Amino acid sequence: MAEPLRPMTAVPPSRLRKVLAWFPVLTAAVFVLPVVVGLLGTWLPAFGYLPVLGARDIDLSAWAYLIQHPSAPKALLLSVWTAWASTILCLLITLLILSLTWESRSLRGLRRSLSALLAVPHAAFAIGIAALIAPSGWLLKLISPSLTGFDLPPNFSLVKDPWGISLMLVLTLKEVPFVLFMALAALNQLQVDRSLRMARSLGYSAFLAWWRVIIPQLLPVIRLPMFAVLAYGLSVVDMAMIMGPNAPPTLAVLVHRWFNSPDILLRLPGSAGATLLLLITVVSLGLWWLVEKGLARVLKWRLTGGRRSSIWQHFTWPAMGLNWLLIAAAVGSFLVLLVWSFAFRWSFPDALPEQYSTRFWLRGWNQLIQPLWLTLYTGLAAALIGLVLVVGCLEHEVTLRRTKPHYSGPKTLWLIYVPLIVPQIAFLFGVQMVLVWLSLEGRWLTLLWSHLMFVVPYIFLSLSGPYRSFDDRYLRQATLLRGSEWCALWQVKWPMLLRPLLYVSALAFAVSLAQYLPTLYVGAGRFATVTTETVNIASGGDRRIVAVYALFQWLAPMLIYSLALIIPAWRFRHRRAMQLE
Repeated sequence: MAEPLRPMTAVPPSRLRKVLAWFPVLTAAVFVLPVVVGLLGTWLPAFGYLPVLGARDIDLSAWAYLIQHPSAPKALLLSVWTAWASTILCLLITLLILSLTWESRSLRGLRRSLSALLAVPHAAFAIGIAALIAPSGWLLKLISPSLTGFDLPPNFSLVKDPWGISLMLVLTLKEVPFVLFMALAALNQLQVDRSLRMARSLGYSAFLAWWRVIIPQLLPVIRLPMFAVLAYGLSVVDMAMIMGPNAPPTLAVLVHRWFNSPDILLRLPGSAGATLLLLITVVSLGLWWLVEKGLARVLKWRLTGGRRSSIWQHFTWPAMGLNWLLIAAAVGSFLVLLVWSFAFRWSFPDALPEQYSTRFWLRGWNQLIQPLWLTLYTGLAAALIGLVLVVGCLEHEVTLRRTKPHYSGPKTLWLIYVPLIVPQIAFLFGVQMVLVWLSLEGRWLTLLWSHLMFVVPYIFLSLSGPYRSFDDRYLRQATLLRGSEWCALWQVKWPMLLRPLLYVSALAFAVSLAQYLPTLYVGAGRFATVTTETVNIASGGDRRIVAVYALFQWLAPMLIYSLALIIPAWRFRHRRAMQLE
């Protein structure tokens, strides 16, 4: 017998809207204010004021030390070169993949793999690529000596090269899936197929239709993700320590060394270096905006050029190769780590180890059991809290759209992306100083909060598309039947969005797991996670134990990601339409 309709006054809509209205304010305040305070806490030591070290006079001595340091100019050039080159390559590869392989089988395969590729930790990926392309790496072992004639590893280095090429290439391989993911989400709003059909009806090839119709609309939509990629390239520390040169390192690594030097007075030039890195980032983002505007003008000007075809449209197969290269890089990186973790003796040029052993897994398990538990419960807590905050913000936006048809979204919510655009090293030292002053450093709750600062933007970027595109008629019908918006959300909307909610939760866990600098600075060195332990031994540890550490860092997010796949499949096993979502 059908349940009778309940009155709609169980939870008044106005009450729900009042609760939801707090989420954007709370989210922005919790994540933006600490960045501002952290920047101030870094700027003051940069100009000589750090009373705890006895520095009370405002002067430019820290800047003078930074400018006169022999490593600083080249470190700055390395940071700028690797960041700009990797970001431009990311954008070009993404646009070529979209324009040349749209609706191809290779792009569909890559789309299905994107969530897993995004979940791969940066440090583990870099360690795996280093084990592949090093002079004694697996790729050279597979073709030696038959194709190369090498009986010993060659005397050149493809890892930690002084020009930063290996760092630039690894940054590109790791960031292309992120840019592609964001571009695909943005394309859902642009009516791509309709625009392509119209362009093709005017005689344009598919490639030119993309570059003259779709891409000029796409570039402004993915501006924030590109800003995040450029800022990350300028300020990355863990990947630069694994793949970048040592003498001199990139500017972010040099500043990180000064912040952690036994000579505590080096915190002052370290603060100056962090401030300089922030200035370089701001200038770079401004230049990127100008380049984007210039590219849009060029594409608009060429729209009236009359050409209907391009030589680039014949490069479809190489573009498909790029799709498979992204997957192959991740799979190859994982496989070489797996083989190394069981290798007992593996000499050059043998393609496989001579002897195998499990002793390094047992040793790694004993050493990583505590960091692994800390990583798991911190990551799960960050993912859960971040998901609640982002869902609250998005539901508030949807509620306002329902009552105000012309509402275009909160104007200040872009502030959530501030932790992604501002270099971590530029404000985490200041945050650490403020926490020391408040006697809050080295506590788990502050560590969790520091991870949340970086988890929330990724959740928002990933979830906003599916959440905003949810058909609101389901919710209105459920509200009419149940009489309560809360019940409609719990019993209809959120179960229907279970798959994207779990996917972004897995991504959030992976983002939390990958946090290296926040764990070191906010944790005050009292918390060891899988990532901090892996990065610490990556440069000089036994390659077999490094492989075990990297695999632990890799497998943890893969476990969560697998649960995100299995749970919706089991939950909707009797609902065919939901299985096809």
